[in-house]
Amino acid sequence: MSLTVIRSVKKPACMRKDTISAELEKACAQEPIHLLGTVQPHGFLMAVDVASGTIVQVSSGIARHWPGLANAEALVGAPLLEWVERGDRPDALDALPLTQPMALPWRARFERTAPDRSPPESAMSTNSADWECLGHRSGKLAVLEWLPQATTAEQLHVQSRTISDIVAVIARLRHNDRTDTFLPECARIVQVFADFDRVMIYRFLPDDSGEVLAEHTSDRYQPKFIGLRFPATDIPAQARALYLTNRLRVLADVEAAPDTLVPPQLPGGAVLDQSHCMLRGLSPVHLVYLRNMGVRATLTMSIVIDGKLWGLIACHHHAPKVPPYQIREGLRQVCELAAEVTNMRIETLSKLEAAEVRLRFNAILSQLHQALMLGEDITEVLRQRLPELLAAFDANTLGVCVNGLVYVAGPGRRPHPADHVVADVLARLDQTQRAPGVHMWDDLLTLDQSALPSLPQAAGMLLAHRYEEHTIFCFVTRPEVVQQVRWAGQPHKETAALPDGQVRLEPRRSFAEWQQQVQGRCAPWSAAEAEALQSLLQLLSEVNKLRVNRTLHEKLHWRAHHDQLTGLYNRRTMEDEVNRRLEARQFDAALLLFDLDHFKRINDAYGHATGDQVLLQFSRRLSAEIRDCDLLARLGGDEFVLVFQMDSLDPAVALAFAERLHQTVAKPFDINGQQLRMTVSVGLAIPPDHGRAVSELLRRADLALYHAKSQGRSRSAVFDASMESDQMNLYLLERDLNEAVKKNELSLVFQPKVDLASRHVVGIEALVRWNHPTRGETPPTTFIPLAERSDQIVRIDRWVMRHAVQAQARWRAQGLATLPMAVNLSMADIMSTNLVEYLGDLLDEFQVPAAAIEVEVTESCAMRELGKTRSVLAALNLRGISTTLDDFGTGFSSLSYLRQLPLQSIKIDQSFTFSMLEDPNAEKLTQAIVAMGVALKMLVVAEGVESEQQMNWLLAHGCHLGQGYYFSAPVSSDDIHAVISGIELRLAQGAPGLH
Repeated sequence: MSLTVIRSVKKPACMRKDTISAELEKACAQEPIHLLGTVQPHGFLMAVDVASGTIVQVSSGIARHWPGLANAEALVGAPLLEWVERGDRPDALDALPLTQPMALPWRARFERTAPDRSPPESAMSTNSADWECLGHRSGKLAVLEWLPQATTAEQLHVQSRTISDIVAVIARLRHNDRTDTFLPECARIVQVFADFDRVMIYRFLPDDSGEVLAEHTSDRYQPKFIGLRFPATDIPAQARALYLTNRLRVLADVEAAPDTLVPPQLPGGAVLDQSHCMLRGLSPVHLVYLRNMGVRATLTMSIVIDGKLWGLIACHHHAPKVPPYQIREGLRQVCELAAEVTNMRIETLSKLEAAEVRLRFNAILSQLHQALMLGEDITEVLRQRLPELLAAFDANTLGVCVNGLVYVAGPGRRPHPADHVVADVLARLDQTQRAPGVHMWDDLLTLDQSALPSLPQAAGMLLAHRYEEHTIFCFVTRPEVVQQVRWAGQPHKETAALPDGQVRLEPRRSFAEWQQQVQGRCAPWSAAEAEALQSLLQLLSEVNKLRVNRTLHEKLHWRAHHDQLTGLYNRRTMEDEVNRRLEARQFDAALLLFDLDHFKRINDAYGHATGDQVLLQFSRRLSAEIRDCDLLARLGGDEFVLVFQMDSLDPAVALAFAERLHQTVAKPFDINGQQLRMTVSVGLAIPPDHGRAVSELLRRADLALYHAKSQGRSRSAVFDASMESDQMNLYLLERDLNEAVKKNELSLVFQPKVDLASRHVVGIEALVRWNHPTRGETPPTTFIPLAERSDQIVRIDRWVMRHAVQAQARWRAQGLATLPMAVNLSMADIMSTNLVEYLGDLLDEFQVPAAAIEVEVTESCAMRELGKTRSVLAALNLRGISTTLDDFGTGFSSLSYLRQLPLQSIKIDQSFTFSMLEDPNAEKLTQAIVAMGVALKMLVVAEGVESEQQMNWLLAHGCHLGQGYYFSAPVSSDDIHAVISGIELRLAQGAPGLH
């Protein structure tokens, strides 16, 4: 027994980094061993151009085998049919296979050159039957290989007997039911029928090194390689690729000098591809390798599983396998059959063994799934099943991160909490950029890797991950397992410098057993374990989704029936319940529709967050007042419905309860330290008189609510038929308004603005009027609110802008004096996306300067969407259009927001002007507004000036402009210039104003 050396290292088992550099290994792996241009000398080769049938290349040893042939060059350029007879099967050259060479019934025409009589001492046979022909295609060439075969009766008898015996022996392989017993039996059988000294079954490992799993020898030798490993460089990448394509390889004599090809290159300079040639010569490096092993002849069969090179059946002999001991066609067929049976049996046994593991995992996962479906808490179920799961994976830690579910447990040491472990795993995924799937690490503690900080004992990790909304994964880890790896000689190779300056890797000289202690690794992971972990991830993901979906369903069901802010029932639930009662003819409840008066002002002044707090407190007060039999719902905004159950349908009882609602709201709302006082208006409808469907009851309760508000708010009203006629009147008016723009029923009138100091008219305001075809003049206070509610206001605003700019253009064309004209815009226009562009296009279309137009927006509009208003007004200013805040003082006037708006003017609402001389409070407020505008360097305009006393007071307190009936009522386009002249003349003479 050879010397055994033990060395402890933390290195991968293949030891590639200890032997040669990666660059040299890569260079050696690129040697074109399929293009060496050599042929084993016991046979000969012809390369034939398929198209012309001309011989273009032969092996140099052909003259040695062909009786009487002077030299190999004699065949080059000659037609194939002059030298080869194709017999009864003239197989077409282009029909030859591209990979596995096939036996052809062709014979070489030795008689062309053979002498009439061979000398007695000649060993050269002139019988072409002593040769078999193998043919295959290589690109545009047909490659014909001639190998010696048995011809004597004794040789044929032995071959026939051997084949019949071997076929029966091979059949026994199919009945072996375990891989660990099948492989030794396979090696024994192949050794017997192939009659080689040594047969080994060699498997490639994931790092491309290999291990001898089974070995059988003839009686003259002893097994010595079983269980030993060979480094990846012993069988480099290009050799593995050839073993995958050419699955049966014969080397008859390691020591025989190979023949070369004549000529060395094909026409055009190409080199013959010998990937599938039976007679292909071997790399000189590999021949030295075999000599160092003491091998003289080899037969190699590839084991291919699922299209990948699983391993080799390697047959070694210590004597050459040349005539009369050559490997004949029959034996090659048996070898191919044996290799095929081995492939299928290993694949079948591997799948059966993997299936057993999968069945065990399936049983465990099935039980886990049942437990998860019955349990409420996923982590608790995992905790209970943890020992079983860890035992199945032979692991010491299990980790899960699935859409908010984080679980890490096991006996493995963890100095950090679970979220740190999850972060470490995600960091490793990011660093390695691994695609979704299952990934294996078995070397986390080696020098070439880095351990997980949060799992310091983990030498290996099996990880399954994929992307859903984000990365989800589960993993198991294993501790270190110190391995004693037995090598067939130290994996150390010498290098040699070649004449061209390249470096060649020399084969190893020693194959004595050498042991290596490998640390930092865990036991390898299997494909079945990888599949099981992926199934576990899918199972946990699906169960977690069911949990989330169940919770989400409950939340969605609640949301579908409740208001999100207050928790009260929503409109849909209320309507369903009322309809159910009405369909059952349960007319035992009144429907009360109510909302908070002027609630919009709360949102405008204090923001929606404060408004939401008011609604929340309001809903709680209401909930405290109602009974279990009543149903309270929020329809939206500040609108609520109460289905109030009564023993008898008495409107007086319903109104009495509505009074309690008024009292409930009367108490101030304390919102963040602010005391806010609110009132409520209520509309009542009682079935069946007011309707037998919820839609009818709601509509009529809404009419009653509207009526209550029109009577001064903070009151209740029960529906009666007259309200419906009033509503119909509004509907018809709204319908007619929709046609008013199309039918040109709108018109503009103009009211002057007067400079109070100079007494000159310095501007005008365009006001829209509607002359209804049957109703006559309809006041703006009637149709403008209708237009705002029905979304027709934008069309009207755009009509006003166009006709105002058009009027300016007409006056300029007539040579009349033009003054800045103000137009009023609604909030809907401010919120539109193209207001500035539209107005700019109008000015360009009619060639009117931007300074000729002013834009007025009301204070309530500006407060509703302060940010949007600010940006639109700024864009108008940038275009050269001045902006004014209209009706100032009617909302929640504030210096802070006034400073935020890009304004040039503010207009005092006419309600202040009317009462400022009679009401001290109004006077103080008006004075404050004027002072505020002056302080902000804005023009201050007072609306509603109807007397000289009002004008003089405003002038005395710093107001700049006045507008009102004291100066002029709104007049038509035809009259405005005459009216302007009259105003200025009258004011200059001190005459009284017009009313």
